Amino acid sequence: MVVKFPQHFTLKPRLALWTDGTIWENWSRHESFLRSMPKWKPHQIASVAEESLRIISKTTPIHRPEFQCRGLVVGYVQSGKTANFTAVAARAADVGYRLIIVLSGIHDSLRNQTQRRLDQELAGVGVDWITLTDEATDFQEPAVADGFALTGTVLIVAKKITPILKRLNQWLGRLEGRLADVPVLLIDDEADQASINTRGNRRDPSIDNETAPDDDTAPSLTNALIRDILRKAPRATYIAYTATPFANILIDPDAKDGQVGEDLFPKDFVVQLPRPDGYTGTEELFGISAQGRDVLRPVDPADVKALKSKQRRRSEAIVARGPLDLPQSLADALLTFALVGAIRLLRGQTGKPHTMLVHVSQLQQDQMRIGAAIKEQIRSWFHHEEAEPGVLRQMFLSTLAGLGTVELPASEENILKEAVNNLARLDVVVLNSTTGDELEYDLRPGRQLVAVGGNRLSRGLTLEGLTVAYFLRTTTLADALLQMARWYGFRAGYDDLIRIWTTEGIAQWFVELALVEESLRDSITALNKAGRRPDQMAIRMRAHSKLLLTSKNKSKMQADDARSWSGENPQTILFPLYDRDLLERNLDLASELLRRHPPTQEAYGGAIAHDVPVEDIALFLRRYEGHPNSIAFQSPEIADWILERAEAGELVNWTVFVANPERERQVLLGGRPFGLVRRSLQANESIGILIDPRHEGVDLHGGPDNYRATAGFSAMSMREDRPAQQGLLLLYPLDPEPLRSPTQAVLGVALSLPWTSDGGERFVVNRGLRNV
Repeated sequence: MVVKFPQHFTLKPRLALWTDGTIWENWSRHESFLRSMPKWKPHQIASVAEESLRIISKTTPIHRPEFQCRGLVVGYVQSGKTANFTAVAARAADVGYRLIIVLSGIHDSLRNQTQRRLDQELAGVGVDWITLTDEATDFQEPAVADGFALTGTVLIVAKKITPILKRLNQWLGRLEGRLADVPVLLIDDEADQASINTRGNRRDPSIDNETAPDDDTAPSLTNALIRDILRKAPRATYIAYTATPFANILIDPDAKDGQVGEDLFPKDFVVQLPRPDGYTGTEELFGISAQGRDVLRPVDPADVKALKSKQRRRSEAIVARGPLDLPQSLADALLTFALVGAIRLLRGQTGKPHTMLVHVSQLQQDQMRIGAAIKEQIRSWFHHEEAEPGVLRQMFLSTLAGLGTVELPASEENILKEAVNNLARLDVVVLNSTTGDELEYDLRPGRQLVAVGGNRLSRGLTLEGLTVAYFLRTTTLADALLQMARWYGFRAGYDDLIRIWTTEGIAQWFVELALVEESLRDSITALNKAGRRPDQMAIRMRAHSKLLLTSKNKSKMQADDARSWSGENPQTILFPLYDRDLLERNLDLASELLRRHPPTQEAYGGAIAHDVPVEDIALFLRRYEGHPNSIAFQSPEIADWILERAEAGELVNWTVFVANPERERQVLLGGRPFGLVRRSLQANESIGILIDPRHEGVDLHGGPDNYRATAGFSAMSMREDRPAQQGLLLLYPLDPEPLRSPTQAVLGVALSLPWTSDGGERFVVNRGLRNV
């Protein structure tokens, strides 16, 4: 039963320990609720059960008289983090936590959304919950502070802004002395936003008597208030949730403030949530899984210029512009949105939200101008239809041809007719503080919505049924870019209809972000497999070639690590596709290597040469010529590192694998034909991810089949099992036709490298942990 705060209460500790004897009453009720919901499948509920138990089991047992536990849970953008922390909260109540505070973003829309869900799925079905907030009301300090009259768990869902956090601190301050009986769980959603300390820490005057606390070196206010909430509770657990944890991993692990205590570094645990079934993320849209998908559409630089206001210098005012004629690329995206909405309706997906994202600029005047231009363009199209009946049908016929290979649910004529009708249904909303527009999915679930916005679309807010995105927002930060990509999520029944209009440069950023994300998740997996805490072993992150992982004031602890490729799979994703002479020289290099060491085995879709000397591998890499702008694959540096490891007795035995699919299109390498591998362009001169994950196991005992995982093959496990003496060079002769390259083949190169004794160092680490 959900009850409001009573006038008086008595704090009664509940002695439930998370042992085999724990009665999971709240979790069982929550689980039953999930089973009653048609959208939840049994295996998804089983995953939530397993992961929530794994997380609560990593926290400090609450029977200890004092503790400060810090943890981090890493999910995927728009991937069900709320479902996980709801289940964790249910289990936390069962093991004895008396106060659960959820900090849910910095906007009312996200807090209200989270409150509604927790009321429905947790407090509404659980045992003895006391809620101090509701969907319409953020936290207000109760008139009577001393008050858990029941023996249940108090739930607060609050915005992460300083006025609310000050109220929480003031209330807990009035409870001081009683909080020893109240284990506190603080769940911080979007924990890399606002929570990170971007300033300093005051000295502790009890330790350094000569130095008084200095407010000029105090932590940033939001960070200090969160730390102070935790400091006031003798038994407190803090769990940060985010899909972009770069800033959280780079918190100073030893930071303490003289007044508010230790910082929020996740010293006790980091948990990587599994990729959910049916999830569409960076890997699916820009990585190896994107091969064969027809997702990206280029936006001409002239269109970008037309849509954005110009500001020459920071000191200059932004020049207002007049009415906008909709650029062709945005008009094409709008027609595609109306068309794919018609296809969804004809597939039977009625009464469900359908959304188009238009994210061009953070400036409200740009957003208003673009929103007005979209509305005017729709009106203009229908005026044209009145003057010349059938013109819209012809426009949609061209749009349908440009949609590519999509399974159509009806005849072409019926689809075109429904597309015209659907164009008339489109609602255009501009989401910013000036307009006050809202998504209103609950009130109007079948809405065909064009959402134009900026910062409100940058984090947390879910765009339901998103298919078409027109995205030109640039940034210098990898975490911000990933959060802006609202096209991630679950797209059951219309995954094939996703289309993204963006510039080639932005698309290339996302291609590389697929590798950055993979590297981060691999490093978290390695940490947990090693049985180490985050304060005992540095989580290592691959640096992006163009973007900072997070802002400089959140990454003061970032340090470039000694360059090592231990446990890595460096691969070419960027090619000089139009330099024919260079590409031909690379093919000659491969031919020379294969003549000296001809393959002796055919397996796994390729040819394998065993026992190749390390010197020949290093020579090949040193002479291989990649794209001049490539950062991720620097073959001469890799060659030098391989020879250094060989001197230490590692990487002395090599296998060469040449992909050889059964295709009519072939190329001669080393005097024999090899089938050409098809990869498509994801951005200018980039193919996304090169390798087939199973190929990393072609030379291991039992082959790739020993490393099958739910989503395919576990390349990380292959590298972990690879002997330190054994390296693998993978060659991919790529078909030049889809790459629009004027050569007989484009040679892609990759390596699968074992963990070596130089520590498996990656590219970026927390400098406070680089020697642990």
